[in-house]
Amino acid sequence: SLSPLLTKQWYQRRVRGPLHNTMLLLAISICVLVTLSQGQVKMITDHYGDEPANPAPCLVTCAGSSGYGKTKWTGEPGRVWTEINISRCGFVERPIVTTAMNGRGWFDYQVGMSSPWGISKSKFGITILGRAMTSWSPEASWKPTPVEAQNFDWNINWIAVGFTC
Repeated sequence: SLSPLLTKQWYQRRVRGPLHNTMLLLAISICVLVTLSQGQVKMITDHYGDEPANPAPCLVTCAGSSGYGKTKWTGEPGRVWTEINISRCGFVERPIVTTAMNGRGWFDYQVGMSSPWGISKSKFGITILGRAMTSWSPEASWKPTPVEAQNFDWNINWIAVGFTC
């Protein structure tokens, strides 16, 4: 015979008691708050520094990554680049794009990782121009190649804010 502490009835009474109800209420409250907070992005000025002409309900925040170990780098020693496809965001005009790079090594010393270029409603590019001089490491002679960028799993994480209508 099972101990009373291990019976199904004991479990149901304990788990579905006040603690269960409190946790359920907390979970529902969090879901409601998250739902209400979604879409609370406001664009003050667009990519050109002008007041946006598009309606506020069409403003979307879209984010992604070129993929750890999946980013296709091209270029030459000291100058490597990649192009990021953002067409699935559905923007109707050029969004505001913020980028960061990560990987397994040396990504934190590179120049250009936060400077997207050629931004359009469907893509943008990033060019990495080699190692930056810092007070910690004043020598900046290393010139990364596309193969090294690939081997270090460099990838671009991005957030784009723009209009879909």
